[in-house]
Amino acid sequence: MKLFLDNNIIIENYGTIGLPIQIAEIDELEEAASNINKTITQDLKIPKEILSSFQVKPTLNPKFWDGDKLKPELQQQMLKIAQDFFSELNAPPNVKIKDIIFTGSLANYNWSKFSDVDIHVIIDYKEVNDNPQFTKQRLDAFKNLWKLNHDLSINNFEVELYLQDGKGKIQANAIYSLLKNKWVLKPQKEKISINRNTIKNKALDFIEQLKSIKTDYKEQKYNNVISKTDKLLAKIKKYRQSGLESGGEYSIENLVYKVLRRTSFLDILFDIKTKAYDQEMSLEERNKKGAI
Repeated sequence: MKLFLDNNIIIENYGTIGLPIQIAEIDELEEAASNINKTITQDLKIPKEILSSFQVKPTLNPKFWDGDKLKPELQQQMLKIAQDFFSELNAPPNVKIKDIIFTGSLANYNWSKFSDVDIHVIIDYKEVNDNPQFTKQRLDAFKNLWKLNHDLSINNFEVELYLQDGKGKIQANAIYSLLKNKWVLKPQKEKISINRNTIKNKALDFIEQLKSIKTDYKEQKYNNVISKTDKLLAKIKKYRQSGLESGGEYSIENLVYKVLRRTSFLDILFDIKTKAYDQEMSLEERNKKGAI
């Protein structure tokens, strides 16, 4: 699959990248589409285990670390995944990897069973295009498409890959360079006080807004669903970012986001928007045919 060509995205297929779509993949897509309805009607709750997962552990995760040294076989595995990810981007030859970093809770003391293996491939966005917003949108599109075609995990933790602008600031308390095999920012054990009731109540505020969107969907107010979903996603993004900038990883805002992410909240939100769009466009098509 070629992503960059004269600054435009060309998506050659929706199957495994670089290969024609297969019958089995069509079946998977149809199954995924049918599951959207199940997701939308799901009654969303916040399990206690999610709220209790925000705590500092006495050590880094022993499945990944020997003391504070990343296990060599895992460092090599993460590097290989990141390099394969970058190679499938098919970026212009002048775009070079500046670093590949491992960050997030699995590189810190606040890991839990809900953690992801967060790997960031650092590049210079300006080497891709002079417009950083344009570049970010297209790199995000590639990342999401890549994830649809791959299901990777390390030690039963899901792998999340990102293309990060080297000129941007990484909001993290721990950064490990996989290329240099050393800490860029070593994590510190912090004594933190987490008000789980505050986190739960603020997360429930967002869930309440989702209920309003669900009501609009049931009433076939599809334009309202799309508009409200976009506004809610933008609100959550801004809410989390303000928390990261003011209080870091342990800010109330970031922990509320993690609660929402660790439930099916975001899946429901994206699925209901997709379904509303499909219903709206189908309705418009039916109306056009009726007019004829």
